[in-house]
Amino acid sequence: MAVFAATGIAGENVAVDWRLELLSREKVSSETHALQEMEKQFTPSEEGLEKAVSRLGAEDFHTREQAQHEILKMGRDALPWLRRQPRFEDPEVRVRLGQIEGTLGADGRWMKEDLLREAVTSLLNERLGRKSENPAGSLFLETFEQDAKSLNEGYRRFRFNAGKAMTGSVSGGILRMAGNHPGDGDQRLLLDAERVTGKETFPDTFQIEARLGGDPGGEGAYHVGVSVGNVRVLFHPGYASGGFRIERVDDHKSIISNTAMGFDPPAGKLLRMHLEVQRRPDGDVQIQVVISNGSAAFRKTAVLAADEIGKLDHIGLERSGRNGGDGLFDDFVVHLGEP
Repeated sequence: MAVFAATGIAGENVAVDWRLELLSREKVSSETHALQEMEKQFTPSEEGLEKAVSRLGAEDFHTREQAQHEILKMGRDALPWLRRQPRFEDPEVRVRLGQIEGTLGADGRWMKEDLLREAVTSLLNERLGRKSENPAGSLFLETFEQDAKSLNEGYRRFRFNAGKAMTGSVSGGILRMAGNHPGDGDQRLLLDAERVTGKETFPDTFQIEARLGGDPGGEGAYHVGVSVGNVRVLFHPGYASGGFRIERVDDHKSIISNTAMGFDPPAGKLLRMHLEVQRRPDGDVQIQVVISNGSAAFRKTAVLAADEIGKLDHIGLERSGRNGGDGLFDDFVVHLGEP
């Protein structure tokens, strides 16, 4: 498994193993024996689930939190057992089980628990010479842990593209693209294929996932989203029904005009956007989009003409609009290969 992350000063092209970076941040030892112990926690068992659920209603808050975390680490494989359980009388247990099912059942491939599981399992597969039934492709991960007062010189492996007087920054693990700036134009944090794959373009099949949203204020005046080549997928944070759209980057020409998402994406909260990108034999590109907010999810599939989307040579995080709140972004993941 090839692994990529970004580190170093702004604009510096230095690759590190995202798995070790993630384990360090989560204060998990990368020693093999420690990883083997953690791997056991990822395999759901009735006994383990029963013990964890029994502690969801404990008097001690830390005990409840730890039990919830243990179930989340077991991943989606725990869902069938959880859904077979009768209704619990304890309201605390019911609330926490609802939160767990909402997290594990949400659309999106790379939640933190999934990344942690992938990191541990793939490292052990390499060290112990184990064959994987589902070998993962290359993974790029950016969690915006390194603060940056300005994006003008880029951010780690990304380059920043924006109009005059448009700014961005990173603090507290969140990327911000500032709202309410004087000039029109877009703010774009872009990742070139060459910096991830060493090739001119991304492969014909890959996935992108990010958490994104926007601060309150000026709802409907600005979008946030993800771009692939010359096309970007956007929605309005805090705006009734979200106003999902797909448009060209170069001329803002609408490809899919404002569309109701079936729920109101709340301002001030990060939603999960997941894209499945596939270049078809005729050169056109199919993009499957899922935007989720807990159990609420919007799905859209679009086939984009080759001359509209252009080369798949860069992808990015996007904020458009002069007025409105800051665009907010976190946990940007690119998986190179089949899902």
